[in-house]
Amino acid sequence: FVKEGSTIRGNNHAMTVYLDLIILDNFAADFALLYLAVKTARGEVKLWRLALTALAGTALAVGYTVFTLYYTLPPAVEIFVKYGVAALLPVFASKYKKKSTLAIAVGAFLAYMFALAGLLTALFSDPQIEEGGGALTYTIGGVPSGVLVACTVLFVAAAKKTVAKIAKRKKILSLVVDCSLFYRENRVRTRAFLDSGNMVTAPDGTFVAVAEKALAVKLLGEHLFTGSTNGIRIPVATVSGKSFMTAFKIDKIEIYCDGTRNIIEDVTLGISPDGVHGEYDLILPFDFVREQK
Repeated sequence: FVKEGSTIRGNNHAMTVYLDLIILDNFAADFALLYLAVKTARGEVKLWRLALTALAGTALAVGYTVFTLYYTLPPAVEIFVKYGVAALLPVFASKYKKKSTLAIAVGAFLAYMFALAGLLTALFSDPQIEEGGGALTYTIGGVPSGVLVACTVLFVAAAKKTVAKIAKRKKILSLVVDCSLFYRENRVRTRAFLDSGNMVTAPDGTFVAVAEKALAVKLLGEHLFTGSTNGIRIPVATVSGKSFMTAFKIDKIEIYCDGTRNIIEDVTLGISPDGVHGEYDLILPFDFVREQK
C-alpha cells in the first residue's frame, strides 16, 4: 500500500512510499494467509517457517514496489512476477506429505489472497478518473496500517471458522450412508448417520437404531396404531435430562456402504424423543457396519 505525495518520482508518477507500513502490511498479510492456507491443506504448521516465508515474500514485495517506481515491466511479465511469486510462497511455508496437499495449499493461498484483496479494495478504495477523461484508477490512501492488519486478522479468523465448518460437514457426510428398513410388507429407504457414540442398547443387550418419528410412522404404518406391534421403553439420556425412548422390533436393515450391502436382522428401532437433526433420518450404531467387515 502506498500513499500519494511528491517526494519520489518515477514513470511520471509522484508518490511518497512508507516502507515501514509496506513491510508491516505485507508481512502481516503473508503470514496470516499462509497460515490459513497451510491449515486448510492440513499441512505441517510451524510458526518460524511461516514467519521466514512471509518475511521473504515481504522483501520481494518491497523490492518490486521500489523497482516499479523507476521501471515499467511488460504486462505479461508483471503478472508472472506478481502471481508466480505468490504461488511459490506456500511451497516454502510448510512440509507436505503429498503433492496434492501442496496443490491445495497453493490454490487456497491464491484464493484467500484474491478474496482479501477484493475485500480491502471494496472497503477502502477511492476510485478516481485521471485528468482528461483517462482510465479509471483505484488508490488506497489515508488508511492507518493497523486497520489493514486488523482487517487481515478478522478475515483469517472468519475464513478459518468457515473452513472448519466445511471440514466438519464433510466428515459428517462421509459417515452418511443409504439404507433400507424392512417391517413385514413395508420397506422404506432413507439415509443414516453411522455414529460411534450411539451406545443405546435394548433390554436384550443389542444396539438400538434411532429414527426420526416420521420415518418410524412411515415404516410401521397401521401396525403402530392398531396395537399389533409391541413397543418397549428404553431409558436414555437427552439434552433435557433423563427420558424414555419408545422402540419396536423390525425385521431387518440393509446398509449400503463402500459398494457392499450389510444386512442386520431383528433390529430394535427406537423413536428419538428429541428428533433427528441433519441430512439423515436415522442414526445407526457404528458396530452395525463394523461387525459385517
